[in-house]
Amino acid sequence: MFLKILMASALALTVGVVGTAAYADGNTANVEQFGFKNSAGGGQSGHRNRLTIYQNGSRNSAVSTQYGSRNRAVVGQQGRGNYADTYQNGRRNVVGVGQFGSGHTAITTQDGSGNAIGIIQGGRNNSASATQVGKGNVSVIVQD
Repeated sequence: MFLKILMASALALTVGVVGTAAYADGNTANVEQFGFKNSAGGGQSGHRNRLTIYQNGSRNSAVSTQYGSRNRAVVGQQGRGNYADTYQNGRRNVVGVGQFGSGHTAITTQDGSGNAIGIIQGGRNNSASATQVGKGNVSVIVQD
């Protein structure tokens, strides 16, 4: 009898811990890389953060870090030799990026809440950087 109670308690505790951990964090990270020598990294801490990195060409590199809750980062890239670095701290921040050609660099930093950054780059060798601190900031950069 004691063994049955002990096993049932262990099972209930395991189900409770696993179910709570998955529900409490709810972070999502998707990465697709089709070419060669692409690299992606970063991390998420908090809950309901969403990250998508796509890459396609070759020698593209992306780093994305999210702390807080309900932050959204999307990167993109396509050609070759592109670099994107996104950092989000706070809640409900949104960042895009884009990039398409080759040799682009995009660096974004968001520290606060409700901030939004764009950045689309186009041809070759463009560089963009945007830093937002506080609440409700909007930045858009388009280059060709």
